[in-house]
Amino acid sequence: MMTKNKVLLGLIIVALVSRIAPHYPNFTAMGALAFFGASRIKSIWGSLSLVFATMMISDLIINNLVYPTGELVLMYSGSLFTYAGFATYVLLGRKATNMKNGSALLVGGSMAFFVLSNLGVFLSAYSAFPMTWGGLMATYVAAIPFYAPELISTALFSAMAYAAETKFSTVKA
Repeated sequence: MMTKNKVLLGLIIVALVSRIAPHYPNFTAMGALAFFGASRIKSIWGSLSLVFATMMISDLIINNLVYPTGELVLMYSGSLFTYAGFATYVLLGRKATNMKNGSALLVGGSMAFFVLSNLGVFLSAYSAFPMTWGGLMATYVAAIPFYAPELISTALFSAMAYAAETKFSTVKA
């Protein structure tokens, strides 16, 4: 198995475990999987499918085993916005060509994820805020504490994946 495939498989496993296991809010490897995976998989549809399949598997486990409701739950309220946020990471990850623009694109992906996923929270039936402009802004303000862990975890897991790929590709057999 090629080094990039081993690293990608490892990142898939870490993304699944980091979503399912107890974790600090928004500190998972999903953003890194979307961003890093997009730069390693030739097809954009393959990249999106990998991220969405990983999300769907972990969502099924979280929604039905970790927090069971007694009914089969495929997706949670607002999940399409979360998936759209990860799709943005994929689109930007495909444009990353070096460390400098990769860092800027990763931050841009994180910001897009923040905007999209919290729009989903605001529009969900469970929103704690009124359906007004002020309610939308209050949703974003309330979500600020969750932004840093998402950005840090995406940057950290992406850097670890890039480092692992570099390290393992230079190891002689």
